[in-house]
Amino acid sequence: MHSKNLSAYLVQAEGINALMPQAKRLLELRQVLCDALPESLGKNTTVANYRQGRLVLYAANAAIAAKIRLLRPALIARYASLGLEVTVMDIEVQPASATETAPQKAAVLSQNARRALAELASQLPESELKSAITAVASQDVSDH
Repeated sequence: MHSKNLSAYLVQAEGINALMPQAKRLLELRQVLCDALPESLGKNTTVANYRQGRLVLYAANAAIAAKIRLLRPALIARYASLGLEVTVMDIEVQPASATETAPQKAAVLSQNARRALAELASQLPESELKSAITAVASQDVSDH
């Protein structure tokens, strides 16, 4: 039994063949968007739909949507310069699904910061503050 690639199955499937040009267009529009935006905005913005020159974008939150709205004229000009007709750009807020979690932040203190905190703690009288600063200063990097 020989195997076919995924595209061959999709092209043969009834009704799917008509969707392929639209899917390719959405991917192309998404790539242009990602290239035009800073990474922090690009990873939080999705191309939702494109029809008759109207591009619909989903932003992860209202702040991202506001920033994209400010960049809308430049983005439309960018698409035009690449020969892609985008006459209207709608930006809607579409929060990420609950299953997607934000990456956990891990702050790491430099050796200089640890020394400065240890020095500060040595100058303080015995207190909860001194204990807390001492604990932070002595935290091992591998604790994160």
